Amino acid sequence: MKKIKLIVFAILMLNIICNAQNVQVQNLLNDVRLDSLTNFVRQLSGEKPVIINGVTDTIKSRHYQTIGNEKAFQFMKQEFIRYGYQIDSFAFNTDGKNLFAIKTGYKYPNRRFMLGAHYDNQPTTIIAPGADDNASGSSTVLEAGRIFSNYNFPYTIVFALWDEEEPGLLGSIAYVPTIGSNNDTLMGYINVDMLGWDGNNDSVADINVRPVANSITLSNRAQLCNTLYNIQLGLHIVNPGNGATDHAPFWNNNFSAIGIDEEYDNDFNPYWHTPADSLGQFNLSFYQKCSKLAYATLADLAMDTVNTVGVSEILWGNNFKLYPNPSPNKIYMKWESSNQAEYTLKLYDIFGTQLYVASFLSSSNGLIIDTDHINLQKGIYFISIFTPHSAQTYKIIKE
Repeated sequence: MKKIKLIVFAILMLNIICNAQNVQVQNLLNDVRLDSLTNFVRQLSGEKPVIINGVTDTIKSRHYQTIGNEKAFQFMKQEFIRYGYQIDSFAFNTDGKNLFAIKTGYKYPNRRFMLGAHYDNQPTTIIAPGADDNASGSSTVLEAGRIFSNYNFPYTIVFALWDEEEPGLLGSIAYVPTIGSNNDTLMGYINVDMLGWDGNNDSVADINVRPVANSITLSNRAQLCNTLYNIQLGLHIVNPGNGATDHAPFWNNNFSAIGIDEEYDNDFNPYWHTPADSLGQFNLSFYQKCSKLAYATLADLAMDTVNTVGVSEILWGNNFKLYPNPSPNKIYMKWESSNQAEYTLKLYDIFGTQLYVASFLSSSNGLIIDTDHINLQKGIYFISIFTPHSAQTYKIIKE
């Protein structure tokens, strides 16, 4: 066990050494303002009036069956327009409507990274602030809109605000099957849902992830950004991740996604879905850190054209073989390829912890992993193989 820990520590340290801060990402993080974040929360939760189309109003509830839901949509749309974004919307039923703000990439306009949150809320009372669930996430997306508008990115960035998450993820479920209809490629999605509660003041946040497409790679990038940009969150990796919010439809349709949230298991917000869910319950320092983690991860991905997190593709078509699986001690990989590209293999446990990494030329046509040599215990693991333009993840079982 000590040897495994030393291997993991060495690999993590190597990752940190080989990945330096992106100055533009750090500059972007320096632009984050807590007063701006909390101002959005106050406006969306009814603590502070908003001006919509020149008229002063108050959003008393964002429940999908109230007029406040439409007011919130119009207010958020207005903010994104003010920051200069291309706006799109998607009405998926008579009541529900998603909102999108789009910043087109200057190099890869059809390759997209997304940051999203749901804006509808509970309970059904006349006054329903829904500050943590989920004005916190919606405000993080709005603040991202303010900050990211001042920067340019090679990849397109989409800010999404989902409706009708509370009655069953209806907004995101309706949207995800449309991905690719405009010849766009979704590179990765980051969801934020409930970021303000930290009752025990331990600064621990969840990263929800599942071994789908390149989701584990996204999770690893978020963990790396937490270290590189000194965000100072304790990260609790939840794998398999929570399926009750808007990252789940992405996983269910084989897209790369993670969810950043306050810690649900050990420190759940007792004011959830009650009229007492207000900004006054927030741990403001924690809220800002969670927002910064989302921004750092999104910006780091959208600016990086070298270590690209891409969509899953079948590697080398039907010529790739991985066997035996389950494996008692050695995993053999065979393929046919005539090019000379350098590829990278990474092996993870079910919690997304990287245990092994190797680089090789595709023209070598084969690779062997000695699972006893790297002290793998019996269980389920995942192998991800990264090419210059894509990646593929395979599940393996160690007997």
